[in-house]
Amino acid sequence: MSHKHPDLTRVYAPPGANTTIPENLPPPGTINPGLVKNLLEQVTSIYKHSNEKSFKTRIRYYEAAKRFCCFLAARFRLEKFKNVDDRHFRAYAEHLKAIGVSPATIQADLAGIRFFYRLSGGKNKLSDNRSLNLPKRAVGVENRAWLPEEKEKAAALAERMGRTDVVIAIDLAYELGLRVEEICVTKVEYLMSAKKNGIFVVPKGKGGQRRAIKLNSAQRAMIAKYVDYAKAMGLQPSDYLISGSEKHGVKMEIKSLQNWMSHNREKFMVKDRDKIVETDKKIRHATISWHGLRHSYAQKTYAEALKVKPKQAEKIVSENLGHHRCKVTRIYLAEVKVKKNPK
Repeated sequence: MSHKHPDLTRVYAPPGANTTIPENLPPPGTINPGLVKNLLEQVTSIYKHSNEKSFKTRIRYYEAAKRFCCFLAARFRLEKFKNVDDRHFRAYAEHLKAIGVSPATIQADLAGIRFFYRLSGGKNKLSDNRSLNLPKRAVGVENRAWLPEEKEKAAALAERMGRTDVVIAIDLAYELGLRVEEICVTKVEYLMSAKKNGIFVVPKGKGGQRRAIKLNSAQRAMIAKYVDYAKAMGLQPSDYLISGSEKHGVKMEIKSLQNWMSHNREKFMVKDRDKIVETDKKIRHATISWHGLRHSYAQKTYAEALKVKPKQAEKIVSENLGHHRCKVTRIYLAEVKVKKNPK
């Protein structure tokens, strides 16, 4: 790890936080590099030897633990991660609140720190979120769906870059509501079965759950297109559609898609999208992500379901997303207030 730390938000807090360094923290260039390196080596060792949680969650928690290490070295000159105690933990929670990190991000970071602390063998009890008086999460107050032109521009950019995997991922996320992890473990045989039966069975989604999506004509046409693509590429039924078959091929593809989004979203994202005003709709989120395509899918599916089965529209979207709870599904919809279905 470099010790120059030019980006202040990546030293003590997640990207997007206030870049002003509080008085009780020294500038990044004055941190003892030996302390930082020592702590980072400890959490990296834990990361390498842990198989708990999903790959994406472990990465997310690892990044949080690394930022916490910089904070520990700067504020407390701590040498061993397992010696973290509640005063260190509470101080970092207060730090994250002070620099304006979002409630959801604070909760995720603290969960990651608890995760690494537990695996380090630490014996101290760390405060729960309730006792830390964390700000409440404002879930579902923004519309995270992509605008139609953003999807078209993203696909066109990926095509010009020769990133067929990105084009396919955009289609599968938008047309079927798949998560990136689900896309990367999709095999050719799943598409062949869906083409034949008209039902796409999502491979082991979040929480290990499977779900089946009854395909409409547009979805069936997309499935048929990628079955033909797979044949043209010489892929076998047991091959992944976009991930490599080598060891860690799925993990590498997930990371590749995430990196592509991080490095290229500004090239196709509508400027000031959060200032777009739509009557009776949630405000648009300022940025877009892969997960936003699931929001696009949910809204599109909901609009279609309202035309044919209005009383069951939320339930249809919920089942297709794999939530099985309409309350969660409403987070994905664009309406400011969605009426509950009659019982």
